[in-house]
Amino acid sequence: MVQFAAPAVAGVVLSISTLRFTMFLDVVTAVIGVGIVACLVLPKHQKVNEKVSVFEQMHIGFKYVYAHKMLVRLLVVYAGFIFLTVPGGFLAGLLVRRSYGDTYWHLTAVELIGFAGMVIGGVLMSVWGGFSSKTKTLYYSLFAFGVCAIGMGGINNFNLYLLFMLFYGMAMTSAQTSMTTLFHEHTKVSMQGRVFGLLSSMYSGFLPLGMMLFGPLADMLPLQWIIIGSGVFLMLIALVIRFHEYKFNIVAAP
Repeated sequence: MVQFAAPAVAGVVLSISTLRFTMFLDVVTAVIGVGIVACLVLPKHQKVNEKVSVFEQMHIGFKYVYAHKMLVRLLVVYAGFIFLTVPGGFLAGLLVRRSYGDTYWHLTAVELIGFAGMVIGGVLMSVWGGFSSKTKTLYYSLFAFGVCAIGMGGINNFNLYLLFMLFYGMAMTSAQTSMTTLFHEHTKVSMQGRVFGLLSSMYSGFLPLGMMLFGPLADMLPLQWIIIGSGVFLMLIALVIRFHEYKFNIVAAP
């Protein structure tokens, strides 16, 4: 909800004020946020074996994941998912400026609709919960995600683009929820910190890697082609999951 509201506020502020003032507001809200967190009292947690270094803990996590092929497959899917969301999601502003207009209204509308889709997707997953098989939910989410990316790159109407962006956000939330649930159900509790730390590292690594590749590539090729290509690959990943679903069947972690 915060991500949904923030672009709207930013669009209004940028329309009536300057970029310098808007960025100063960002500083003020950061100070407020840090101040709130500084007042929290956190409960003490049981300390782990202090003789084991951080690097040894990481090594244990890698060994655990490598020993569970299901987790390896999920990490590969997650890496591909993050990498291929860059053209349609994180370069959306560039596409809109080049194809539809660079006004604050255009850019704000894209941010609002995208985050609105994510909010709707989150509410939908909370109420519905997805299919009984989270693998099936992941398959349909990734496939829909790819279809929306192809639609966003293949049309030339801003209203239709916003409609695809809405479903794009919904599919993104659905896919992320499905993958997070699968990771939870396949990882025993004592290893979840290490596995989800590795998951965060994948996100932090493949997102900038996608920006490094697709950003310069967008100056050499039409961005629409790149977005369509990313959608095709996302659909291929979904089809691989569909035809190898037995390898992704949920087995509760001990």
